Amino acid sequence: MKRNILLLFIVILISMGISACTSQQDAVPEENHDEQVTFAVETVYAQIAMTSAAAEAMATPTPIPTNTPVPTLEPTIAPTETPTNVFAETPTTAPADAGANNATAPQPTQPQSAGTQCLRANLEYETIPDGTELAPGRAFTKLWRLKNTGSCTWNQNYILRFYSGDLLGAGASITLTDVDIPTWGYANVEVPMQAPDELGTYKGLWKIVSDTGKIFGAGPDGKGWIWIEIKVVEQ
Repeated sequence: MKRNILLLFIVILISMGISACTSQQDAVPEENHDEQVTFAVETVYAQIAMTSAAAEAMATPTPIPTNTPVPTLEPTIAPTETPTNVFAETPTTAPADAGANNATAPQPTQPQSAGTQCLRANLEYETIPDGTELAPGRAFTKLWRLKNTGSCTWNQNYILRFYSGDLLGAGASITLTDVDIPTWGYANVEVPMQAPDELGTYKGLWKIVSDTGKIFGAGPDGKGWIWIEIKVVEQ
Protein backbone atom coordinates (compact mmCIF):
# COMPACT_ATOMS: atom_id res chain seq x y z
CA MET A 1 0.00 0.00 0.00
CA LYS A 2 2.79 2.41 0.94
CA ARG A 3 4.69 1.52 -2.26
CA ASN A 4 1.64 2.35 -4.48
CA ILE A 5 1.24 5.73 -2.80
CA LEU A 6 4.93 6.46 -3.37
CA LEU A 7 4.71 5.60 -7.10
CA LEU A 8 1.60 7.76 -7.52
CA PHE A 9 3.38 10.65 -5.84
CA ILE A 10 6.36 10.26 -8.20
CA VAL A 11 4.12 10.25 -11.30
CA ILE A 12 2.36 13.43 -10.14
CA LEU A 13 5.66 15.21 -9.60
CA ILE A 14 6.95 14.22 -13.08
CA SER A 15 3.70 15.43 -14.71
CA MET A 16 3.93 18.74 -12.94
CA GLY A 17 7.50 19.23 -14.13
CA ILE A 18 6.63 18.45 -17.75
CA SER A 19 3.62 20.81 -17.68
CA ALA A 20 5.78 23.61 -16.32
CA CYS A 21 8.30 23.13 -19.05
CA THR A 22 5.62 23.05 -21.82
CA SER A 23 3.92 26.21 -20.56
CA GLN A 24 7.15 28.11 -20.76
CA GLN A 25 8.32 26.88 -24.18
CA ASP A 26 7.07 30.01 -25.96
CA ALA A 27 8.84 32.27 -23.47
CA VAL A 28 12.11 30.32 -23.07
CA PRO A 29 14.62 30.27 -25.82
CA GLU A 30 15.34 26.96 -27.61
CA GLU A 31 18.87 26.62 -26.28
CA ASN A 32 17.66 26.57 -22.61
CA HIS A 33 15.07 23.84 -23.11
CA ASP A 34 17.40 20.90 -22.34
CA GLU A 35 18.73 22.54 -19.20
CA GLN A 36 15.23 23.07 -17.87
CA VAL A 37 14.29 19.44 -18.45
CA THR A 38 17.46 18.24 -16.69
CA PHE A 39 16.79 20.48 -13.71
CA ALA A 40 13.22 19.21 -13.43
CA VAL A 41 14.35 15.57 -13.50
CA GLU A 42 17.01 16.19 -10.84
CA THR A 43 14.45 17.90 -8.66
CA VAL A 44 12.09 14.95 -8.95
CA TYR A 45 14.87 12.47 -8.06
CA ALA A 46 15.85 14.54 -5.02
CA GLN A 47 12.25 14.59 -3.84
CA ILE A 48 11.96 10.84 -4.49
CA ALA A 49 15.11 10.22 -2.38
CA MET A 50 13.78 12.39 0.48
CA THR A 51 10.38 10.71 0.28
CA SER A 52 11.93 7.21 0.32
CA ALA A 53 14.07 8.07 3.38
CA ALA A 54 11.03 9.40 5.19
CA ALA A 55 9.01 6.32 4.25
CA GLU A 56 11.73 3.97 5.49
CA ALA A 57 12.02 5.93 8.74
CA MET A 58 8.27 5.58 9.24
CA ALA A 59 8.23 1.91 8.23
CA THR A 60 11.06 0.85 10.60
CA PRO A 61 9.86 1.02 14.20
CA THR A 62 12.40 2.08 16.80
CA PRO A 63 12.71 -0.65 19.43
CA ILE A 64 11.76 0.47 22.91
CA PRO A 65 14.45 -0.45 25.45
CA THR A 66 13.34 -2.78 28.19
CA ASN A 67 14.68 -2.94 31.70
CA THR A 68 16.83 -6.00 32.34
CA PRO A 69 16.04 -7.40 35.80
CA VAL A 70 19.01 -7.54 38.17
CA PRO A 71 19.39 -10.99 39.77
CA THR A 72 18.93 -11.05 43.53
CA LEU A 73 21.89 -12.52 45.37
CA GLU A 74 20.97 -15.03 48.05
CA PRO A 75 22.85 -14.43 51.33
CA THR A 76 25.40 -17.07 52.16
CA ILE A 77 25.19 -18.33 55.73
CA ALA A 78 28.36 -19.81 57.16
CA PRO A 79 27.82 -23.24 58.76
CA THR A 80 27.85 -23.36 62.53
CA GLU A 81 30.59 -25.49 63.92
CA THR A 82 29.53 -28.23 66.25
CA PRO A 83 31.50 -28.08 69.46
CA THR A 84 33.36 -31.24 70.48
CA ASN A 85 33.84 -32.09 74.15
CA VAL A 86 37.41 -33.23 74.89
CA PHE A 87 37.95 -35.24 78.06
CA ALA A 88 41.06 -34.25 79.96
CA GLU A 89 41.98 -36.91 82.47
CA THR A 90 43.11 -34.77 85.41
CA PRO A 91 43.57 -36.57 88.73
CA THR A 92 41.92 -35.06 91.76
CA THR A 93 43.08 -35.21 95.35
CA ALA A 94 40.96 -37.35 97.65
CA PRO A 95 40.07 -36.05 101.11
CA ALA A 96 42.49 -36.82 103.93
CA ASP A 97 39.95 -39.07 105.71
CA ALA A 98 39.53 -41.40 102.75
CA GLY A 99 39.46 -44.47 104.99
CA ALA A 100 40.61 -48.03 104.31
CA ASN A 101 41.08 -49.74 100.94
CA ASN A 102 37.52 -50.96 100.37
CA ALA A 103 34.39 -50.24 98.35
CA THR A 104 33.31 -47.43 100.70
CA ALA A 105 36.24 -45.24 99.61
CA PRO A 106 35.51 -41.81 98.06
CA GLN A 107 34.47 -41.97 94.43
CA PRO A 108 36.93 -40.70 91.76
CA THR A 109 35.96 -38.10 89.19
CA GLN A 110 37.51 -40.10 86.32
CA PRO A 111 35.11 -41.91 83.92
CA GLN A 112 34.14 -45.30 85.30
CA SER A 113 32.92 -48.55 83.87
CA ALA A 114 30.03 -48.75 86.33
CA GLY A 115 27.29 -51.03 85.08
CA THR A 116 29.79 -53.14 83.10
CA GLN A 117 30.26 -56.43 84.98
CA CYS A 118 33.27 -57.17 82.80
CA LEU A 119 35.66 -55.06 84.90
CA ARG A 120 35.56 -55.78 88.61
CA ALA A 121 38.23 -56.28 91.28
CA ASN A 122 38.46 -56.99 94.99
CA LEU A 123 41.34 -56.22 97.34
CA GLU A 124 42.18 -59.53 99.06
CA TYR A 125 45.40 -58.66 100.86
CA GLU A 126 48.08 -55.95 101.16
CA THR A 127 51.40 -55.32 102.86
CA ILE A 128 52.24 -52.05 104.66
CA PRO A 129 48.75 -51.56 106.11
CA ASP A 130 47.28 -48.09 106.52
CA GLY A 131 49.03 -46.08 109.23
CA THR A 132 52.29 -48.07 109.13
CA GLU A 133 55.11 -46.02 110.69
CA LEU A 134 58.33 -45.75 108.71
CA ALA A 135 61.60 -43.92 109.21
CA PRO A 136 62.37 -40.96 106.92
CA GLY A 137 63.78 -42.06 103.55
CA ARG A 138 63.18 -45.78 104.15
CA ALA A 139 62.69 -47.93 101.01
CA PHE A 140 59.94 -50.56 101.05
CA THR A 141 57.71 -52.61 98.72
CA LYS A 142 53.96 -52.26 98.71
CA LEU A 143 52.01 -55.37 97.62
CA TRP A 144 48.35 -55.46 96.67
CA ARG A 145 46.72 -58.84 96.10
CA LEU A 146 43.79 -58.23 93.75
CA LYS A 147 41.11 -60.73 92.75
CA ASN A 148 39.44 -60.60 89.32
CA THR A 149 35.72 -60.64 90.15
CA GLY A 150 34.59 -59.52 86.69
CA SER A 151 33.71 -61.53 83.59
CA CYS A 152 36.70 -60.37 81.50
CA THR A 153 40.23 -61.81 81.63
CA TRP A 154 43.02 -59.45 82.69
CA ASN A 155 46.02 -59.52 80.35
CA GLN A 156 49.50 -58.00 80.12
CA ASN A 157 48.07 -54.67 78.95
CA TYR A 158 46.23 -53.99 82.22
CA ILE A 159 48.02 -51.51 84.47
CA LEU A 160 47.80 -50.06 87.96
CA ARG A 161 47.89 -46.27 87.55
CA PHE A 162 48.60 -43.54 90.09
CA TYR A 163 45.99 -40.78 90.16
CA SER A 164 46.51 -38.40 93.08
CA GLY A 165 48.07 -37.90 96.48
CA ASP A 166 51.66 -38.94 97.24
CA LEU A 167 53.52 -41.06 94.70
CA LEU A 168 56.16 -42.09 97.28
CA GLY A 169 58.89 -42.62 94.73
CA ALA A 170 56.94 -45.17 92.65
CA GLY A 171 56.34 -45.19 88.91
CA ALA A 172 53.05 -43.66 87.76
CA SER A 173 52.03 -46.81 85.82
CA ILE A 174 52.71 -50.36 87.02
CA THR A 175 52.05 -53.52 84.98
CA LEU A 176 49.21 -55.35 86.68
CA THR A 177 50.16 -58.85 85.54
CA ASP A 178 52.58 -60.75 83.30
CA VAL A 179 50.09 -63.55 82.59
CA ASP A 180 46.38 -63.71 81.85
CA ILE A 181 44.21 -63.57 84.97
CA PRO A 182 40.77 -65.18 84.39
CA THR A 183 37.66 -64.63 86.47
CA TRP A 184 38.33 -65.50 90.14
CA GLY A 185 42.06 -65.44 89.51
CA TYR A 186 44.57 -63.33 91.49
CA ALA A 187 47.15 -60.69 90.61
CA ASN A 188 49.96 -59.85 93.07
CA VAL A 189 51.04 -56.28 92.27
CA GLU A 190 54.36 -55.26 93.90
CA VAL A 191 55.35 -51.57 93.79
CA PRO A 192 58.77 -50.36 95.08
CA MET A 193 58.35 -47.17 97.12
CA GLN A 194 60.27 -44.91 99.52
CA ALA A 195 59.19 -42.90 102.54
CA PRO A 196 59.68 -39.11 102.27
CA ASP A 197 62.35 -37.37 104.32
CA GLU A 198 59.86 -35.06 106.00
CA LEU A 199 57.79 -36.29 108.94
CA GLY A 200 54.05 -36.61 108.44
CA THR A 201 51.23 -38.73 106.99
CA TYR A 202 51.26 -39.59 103.27
CA LYS A 203 48.63 -41.20 101.05
CA GLY A 204 48.56 -42.21 97.38
CA LEU A 205 45.46 -43.18 95.35
CA TRP A 206 45.51 -45.73 92.49
CA LYS A 207 43.14 -47.32 89.97
CA ILE A 208 43.24 -50.17 87.43
CA VAL A 209 43.15 -49.37 83.68
CA SER A 210 42.05 -52.07 81.22
CA ASP A 211 43.58 -52.83 77.82
CA THR A 212 40.85 -50.66 76.23
CA GLY A 213 41.48 -47.70 78.55
CA LYS A 214 38.52 -48.30 80.90
CA ILE A 215 39.19 -47.20 84.49
CA PHE A 216 37.94 -49.24 87.42
CA GLY A 217 38.79 -49.99 91.03
CA ALA A 218 37.98 -52.27 93.94
CA GLY A 219 34.56 -53.21 95.31
CA PRO A 220 31.36 -54.66 93.85
CA ASP A 221 30.66 -51.52 91.80
CA GLY A 222 34.24 -51.17 90.51
CA LYS A 223 34.60 -47.62 91.88
CA GLY A 224 36.66 -48.02 95.05
CA TRP A 225 40.17 -46.53 95.33
CA ILE A 226 43.23 -48.71 95.80
CA TRP A 227 45.65 -46.77 98.01
CA ILE A 228 48.52 -46.67 100.45
CA GLU A 229 48.85 -44.60 103.65
CA ILE A 230 51.96 -44.35 105.81
CA LYS A 231 53.32 -42.20 108.63
CA VAL A 232 56.89 -40.97 108.60
CA VAL A 233 58.22 -40.67 112.15
CA GLU A 234 61.53 -40.36 113.94
CA GLN A 235 62.93 -43.77 114.95
